[in-house]
Parts: sequence; C-alpha cells; structure tokens
Amino acid sequence: MSLTGFDVIGDVHGRADLLLQLLQALGYKMRQGAYQHADNRQAVFIGDMIDGGNQQRQTLRIIRDMVNAGSALAILGNHEFNAISFATLDPADPSRYLRVHNVKNCRHHRAFLDEFPPHGKAYQDAIDWLSGLPLYLEKQGVAFIHACWRPDLITGLQPYLSLDNSMTPELLLSANRPDSVHYETMALLLKGPELTLPAGYHFNDKHGVKRNDIRLKWWARQGSSYRDLAAVPYSQIMKIPDIPLQQKVVLHQTRQRVFIGHYSMHQTNLSLDNRHVACVDFSGNKQLAAYRWSGEESLTSDNLLVMAP
Repeated sequence: MSLTGFDVIGDVHGRADLLLQLLQALGYKMRQGAYQHADNRQAVFIGDMIDGGNQQRQTLRIIRDMVNAGSALAILGNHEFNAISFATLDPADPSRYLRVHNVKNCRHHRAFLDEFPPHGKAYQDAIDWLSGLPLYLEKQGVAFIHACWRPDLITGLQPYLSLDNSMTPELLLSANRPDSVHYETMALLLKGPELTLPAGYHFNDKHGVKRNDIRLKWWARQGSSYRDLAAVPYSQIMKIPDIPLQQKVVLHQTRQRVFIGHYSMHQTNLSLDNRHVACVDFSGNKQLAAYRWSGEESLTSDNLLVMAP
C-alpha cells in the first residue's frame, strides 16, 4: 500500500505527553509496539526531539519505535547535532570534546544529560541513534530540513554524507571547526541565517536572553526592513526596528514544497508567509504542531494542527 501523506511534526523537545496527544489527534494508534496510522500515513519528525522537557527517554522511545516500524521518519536538528558533538572526543585533543563542556552548553543540554547520564550504555545508544539521522529528506517532491533549505549547499556536502544523508565522522569533525567551510554550511542548514541589528537595538529570545542577532525569514517572499524579515517571538516584534536593512540580504525563494522547524513560531499565519514553505515549530509558546500534507501543491494553515499543553 502506498503512502497517503505525511504528518510533519515540529520540535518535540522532550515533551512526550504532548507528543502522544498530538499523535492521537492525528489518528495514530499503538499497533505492534509502535504508533501507526490506519490510512498508511507517515510521520516526519523535523528535528530537535531532545533537550528542553523532562521526558527525554520516553520521547526518543516513541520516535525510535515509530521509525523502526516504518510509521515515521526523523531528521537531524541543531540540538541533535550539538548532542553528538558534546559526546564526541576531539581526535586532535582527546582530553576535549568537539562541543566544549562549559557551563552554558551543559545548562542547555541538562534535561538530556539528567535522563541519559554520560558514559552509560543508554547514553551511548542514544547518541549512536542520533548520529545516524539524515541531515535532510526529499520524498514525493517534498523537502524536509530543520532550519534552512539550500540545495546549493547540500550539493556541496554530498561527498561528506552517507548514502542515507547522515553525517560522516569527517563531516562531524569539520562542522565543529570554525575555520572550515562546513562549519558555516551546517550552521546555515541547521540554524538558518541570522542578521545583526543596528547598534542600540536588541530583543529577548524565548528563554528571556537578550540578543541583537535576529533569525532571518529566508523564505519570505519580500521584505525590506529588519522587522519584515525577523523571526523572533511575537511579543518582541515591536523591538525590531522597522527601518531599511543596512546590509544586503538574499532571500532563498523556492518553488519546491519545504517543511522546516526551529523558528519557534507563535501564530499559525506567520508559519506560512510563503505557500511553498511551512514551519511546524511552535515551541516558542510551548505548543506542539503538525502539518498534515496529503499532496497539495500550495501549503495552507488549514492543515496545521497545533496542540497546547
């Protein structure tokens, strides 16, 4: 039986209870040890499955069982990339890890580490599974990537990806070297482009941290000011200056249907500025969303299902 569609699920961030509510609302039921859909639909987890919530093990168990059963696919997010780097020793200096174990990085990764104590068997098993996740997927003419769809950059990465589009050890190492071209490439694909605000301007991110670099809505059909192109918490948008950009910005228009996460949307209409690109991450206001795609050419907010805690 051929697939009837994809249910693209946003950044779960260790919130298994909310994930179960969403799966049930989408029509997935437990069958033979995994959640599956009676109409042969397939879930796609868009990355950032870990960190944040206090149900890390249960979240990964649900998703892994679905992937093993063929009822789901999952791709790499920046949090999974960070976790793999955090767990990998630097071959150039075996006393260090690719991602430094400083206070900031440990704090951001604390929820995962609390449930998967480092060096334990369960920890290594989880890291091994995350390491095998593809960077992106293309299915039935649809692309899935965590933050930014750039076919030109992906083409350049192909020699450093495995056949299933997962990272090779060489790419993982190179992507953690600031002087490597792969460092910037992987940052763009997994975190998206950013733009520095003019002097004197700042906003608070979803964690309340003061920032002066905005995430850029690379998919926008148009925009000439910082406010036009800023993907920031809705409560902070008025702090972004509505003045012309002081640097050149290239918007990466695409006619291909693309699903992304990462951007912590707060309103469903903001996730569909472009009818070919849909963001399914609503973790900014603690919600979990899915887009129910059944082959439509033009993406519409009518097919977004958003669950509140």
